[in-house]
Amino acid sequence: MEFTLFISTFRSVLQNHPLPGPNAQHLMASDFYKDKKIDITQVTGYKKSAVCLLLFEKNNKPHFLLIKRPDTHRFHAGQIAMPGGSCDANETYEQTALRELHEETGLEITDAHILGRISPFYIPITNFYIQTVVAYLTHPPQCHPSREVEQVIEFSLEELLDDRILGETEVYTQGNIKLKTPYFNVQGFVMWGATAMILSEVKELLKEQRATFSFLFQ
Repeated sequence: MEFTLFISTFRSVLQNHPLPGPNAQHLMASDFYKDKKIDITQVTGYKKSAVCLLLFEKNNKPHFLLIKRPDTHRFHAGQIAMPGGSCDANETYEQTALRELHEETGLEITDAHILGRISPFYIPITNFYIQTVVAYLTHPPQCHPSREVEQVIEFSLEELLDDRILGETEVYTQGNIKLKTPYFNVQGFVMWGATAMILSEVKELLKEQRATFSFLFQ
C-alpha cells in the first residue's frame, strides 16, 4: 500500500470507526494504574495536555516518531515519549500537539496534516489528562531537537506489531513508587507508561482493521 493511500485510509479509520479505547490501553498499563479503575468521564481538576503521534514514510514503510527524554526532565526523566506537553490557555489539543512538536523537534506542520485523535486517558500520578493527536509528514523528518530531547527515534508500525518486542519489568515512578509494568522494547529502550498505552491502542486498532492494513502483517 502506498503511503498516501495508507494515510487516507488511516484517517478514515480514525474518524469513522469506534476506537478500542481503555481496553486496548490497559494491555500495556501497570497493575497500579489498572487497580485505580479510572472513569475518565468523572475526572475533574486535571491538567490538559496533548502529544503528537507523527507518522511518516521511510524505506517504503510507515514509521512514527518517538523521543527519549533526558535524565534531567522534570516529569519523565529518561523515558521514551512522543512530542507533547501541557496545553496553554485557550489552546485546542491539536494546537498544543503541533506547537510541542515544533518546540521539541523543530518540525513544523499544518492542520491539514492532522488525521484525527486516539482515545484520551488520565494519569493520576501527574494529574495529566492526555489527548493524542495523530498527524503525518510526506517525507522523513529532519529534526532539530530541543534540550528537552536527548534522542529522536524512528520506529516502524511493523515493529510495533511484532509481539516479540513485548516484555514485563519493574520501574520506579514519581514518589519512588515501584511498579510492575508491561513494556515495548524499542530498539533496546524500555517504553512503558503513557506512551506504551497510546501505542497499544494503535496496535489493537490496526489488528482490528487487519484486512485493510494486511501489508503491515506480512
